Amino acid sequence: MAKNTSFSQDKKISKQKARRRRYTIYSLLVTLVAILVLYYLLSRPSGDISIVENGAGTVFTPLQNGARVVTEFFKSWFGIGSSENLEEEVERLRQENELLNIRLNTLTEVENENERLEILLNAREEYEGLSPVFAKVIAKDTGVWFDTFAINRGQNDGISTNMAVVNADGLIGRVYEVGMNYSKVLTLIDPRSSVAALIGRTRDNGMMQGITTSSSDTVECYMYYLPNIANVRVGDEVFTSGLDSLFPKGLKIGSVIAISREADTSDKYAVISPACDFSSIEEVYVLRQVVQTIDDVLPVVPTATPRPIVTPVPTSTTSRYSYATQQVYDENAAWLYPTVTPTPTIVPDSSIAPSASKRVPEEMWINS
Repeated sequence: MAKNTSFSQDKKISKQKARRRRYTIYSLLVTLVAILVLYYLLSRPSGDISIVENGAGTVFTPLQNGARVVTEFFKSWFGIGSSENLEEEVERLRQENELLNIRLNTLTEVENENERLEILLNAREEYEGLSPVFAKVIAKDTGVWFDTFAINRGQNDGISTNMAVVNADGLIGRVYEVGMNYSKVLTLIDPRSSVAALIGRTRDNGMMQGITTSSSDTVECYMYYLPNIANVRVGDEVFTSGLDSLFPKGLKIGSVIAISREADTSDKYAVISPACDFSSIEEVYVLRQVVQTIDDVLPVVPTATPRPIVTPVPTSTTSRYSYATQQVYDENAAWLYPTVTPTPTIVPDSSIAPSASKRVPEEMWINS
């Protein structure tokens, strides 16, 4: 029994020794491999792939390929493209959207232009008797407002200076410079412009002056020399009176928005808001009808024939003092104008001798 126990213990001790030897060998192998790997990593060129990476790539590459094949299959099955295809699709849709926006803006601009031209065409009937010609704005001065601008009509189209320029809203201004195929327009809001105007309700005449500059915030004009400014009301419409021999009578200018109540008569004026929108003018009419002036209506007065000046001859029966009317002749007049005060003329009388009883003329004038 004791012999068996001793054999069993020897066998256990031998197993423990064998286990220790294996552990020692494994530790030495692991340490050696670690030293070799570390040496390889430190000594290999920067562009080479390590053994570990190479092994891992060899193991996982087939798995990645399989996963890719499966993913592509499901993408094609559900209609899902790759990221590259998605980026290309997004770029194509973006370009298509920009093209559609450009077409939409073009169509919108064409629609707006058609609306403006339709309104202007309807207004042509109102100006038909004034020989209107259609023109487009091709240039303007710098600034917010259209105080001066150029149009694409000139002498070739029968345009001359001082012709009125209008649109569907009313009066814009007048032509102040003309070329062969262009013209320049001075609008009524410019400080250099003035228009003979009248209040539509009261029929009071006045002179409207532009006060707007390129730096002004609003478009306004002042109307001066109104004889009855107390009767003018806010909202009264203002039209051209035709008294300046520039603009035809009856063109709409705007409406009264304020009235000055200054004590000084020269400072009394009405503030006029123009009917036209001077921030955007694109198409206009030029009225080629020439305004008839007073010189065209009245005939020329013929030159009068000079008349001789008659001097009265003194006689014995005439008074010692007589007055001859002095007449003044004007070459441009058809009649003669007498002077206000007659000139005294002394007529001598030799038959009557002066005496002390007779009073001299100076005494008679003093006592009279």
